[in-house]
Amino acid sequence: MVGGMLETVVRALGRSDLFGSLTPEQLRSVAQRGELFQVAEGEEVMRQGEPSDAFHLVLSGQAVVRRSHTTDVAYLGPDDVVGEMGVLLGRPRTATVVANAPTVLLRFEGPVLEAMFERVPGFGLEVCRALAQRLQDVTDLIQP
Repeated sequence: MVGGMLETVVRALGRSDLFGSLTPEQLRSVAQRGELFQVAEGEEVMRQGEPSDAFHLVLSGQAVVRRSHTTDVAYLGPDDVVGEMGVLLGRPRTATVVANAPTVLLRFEGPVLEAMFERVPGFGLEVCRALAQRLQDVTDLIQP
């Protein structure tokens, strides 16, 4: 990844809830570990039940998170991260993610996340905060 694309990815990582606490230098290091790819509208990014071997950052486009092929549970757009919980837990995918527009993503293999916990001070705490916020958001949805 070079030049303008690297800086685009660094900015997107910096805006994401998982990586927002990292320094620009750390963000560049993370960005270079990802693999860019594009999916067409209707194409699957990940499938429910498959191994959680990677997580993704949406750079552009949109996708829907769907359970049991019929229930839409979330919508993703630029700067959203998806798949990290399965990687952290070592469990199969709990949902299918389908692009509902042409979408560009950055794929990170699971070991990248593990390395960040070991090498970046404070990263683990930021991930815990981001996941706690997501849990609170879900709790708020189901409680009147």
